[in-house]
Amino acid sequence: MTVTEISTKPRASTPRIGMRLWLTGAFGIVSLITAVAVYLFGDNPQALVAAVMIGVLAGFLIAVAISHRVVRLARAAGEMAGGSFDAPLAVSGPDEIGDLARALDSMRASLKESFGVLTADRNKLAAIFDGLTDSVIVVDYEGPVRFSNAAAARLLEAGTKPPQVILPQLQRASEVGFSAHPALRIGDRAYALTARALPDERAVLAVLRDRTDELRRELAEADFISNAAHELRNPLAGISGAIEVLQSGAKNTPHDRDHFLNRLAEDAERMKQLTQSLLTLARVESSGAAEREVVDVPLAIRDVVTAVEPPPHVALEVEVERDLAATGDPTLLRQVMIGLLTNAFKNTPPPGTVTVRGRHDGEAEVILEVVDTGTGIPAAEIERVFERFYRRSESRKQEGFGLGLAIARRMVDVMGGEIGADSVLGEGSTFWVRLPVAQPSPTPVA
Repeated sequence: MTVTEISTKPRASTPRIGMRLWLTGAFGIVSLITAVAVYLFGDNPQALVAAVMIGVLAGFLIAVAISHRVVRLARAAGEMAGGSFDAPLAVSGPDEIGDLARALDSMRASLKESFGVLTADRNKLAAIFDGLTDSVIVVDYEGPVRFSNAAAARLLEAGTKPPQVILPQLQRASEVGFSAHPALRIGDRAYALTARALPDERAVLAVLRDRTDELRRELAEADFISNAAHELRNPLAGISGAIEVLQSGAKNTPHDRDHFLNRLAEDAERMKQLTQSLLTLARVESSGAAEREVVDVPLAIRDVVTAVEPPPHVALEVEVERDLAATGDPTLLRQVMIGLLTNAFKNTPPPGTVTVRGRHDGEAEVILEVVDTGTGIPAAEIERVFERFYRRSESRKQEGFGLGLAIARRMVDVMGGEIGADSVLGEGSTFWVRLPVAQPSPTPVA
């Protein structure tokens, strides 16, 4: 940025009286008044004193006028030194004081412009830093925090001190110039830290990126792969064992042959179902938002209850409001409701009842519920039932892989809805789906 050069050279077209000449003239006037007084009133002491007093008074008034202008300039210079550049200087006189006033006022205008640019740049940088999701901290070698952005505010202890856990990394950066750590635990979050020394500033710049969700995803993916491998290993072990037994001679006995062939068929079917579930989960996990359209809820529920046969001695009831319409994907909603209904049948011992309900929930949402009179779910496990491969200890003997509710949750997500469960242990469970209500189409204007 270039600061405008301030010129103090007098303009050729402006007549001016030099300050020294002005003062000399003023002194001459006082001397002349005194000399005239002595000449005229030398024989009259009182008149002489009065004339001399007039001369002194004239000199005093001239000195006050000059002092007043100098004081105004000094006050203006003090205000500029304090950072105030708004009030323009009152410029008067063609002498050196006037030149100085004009120079100061020109400098004031230039400084005001320069400080305005600097302030705008500073505010822009502050907005950029505060907009970062990463935490940025500048720490002096002596310890105090010199700068922090908005994201770093929650990490600072007492608002001024960096977290204790990062101090060794900052110390190392100040000594060797650079330091990094992939995952530092601060409270209940995990941060990747990069620190770099700023030798000229005698400070360390530290950037902390929140990796908590990323690490959770990595852990969930590792857990998913482990669980999938375990679920595949069981039927594979059964198939391998049945083949070995058949090869050892069991194939020659009709009863044994049929038994192990049935086991082979069951394990192969289990692998097929697991593979289909994994493919379905992968498909919905990788998909974006589903195409939204109006879903006729009573029609969709009627289709679902005809597709799933309740077990013996378990009654199926339907309570759906008429003319109920939601926004979603009919195919995905059908799969979700079939999954919830099948899950309710599995967990409702006879005699029992499973009820499917559909109603408005306020003006903006439609809620669909599958209510059973089964064993219920402990409060601590309600959220976990939507995790991939999670199965309650009571249901481990039942068929399934613990993927159905995880798939249902993702399907509801892509429809822009919400899924959850409420349960009382020993009394039953309610699984619910919320979807946006379908807005009526505007009536065309004739």
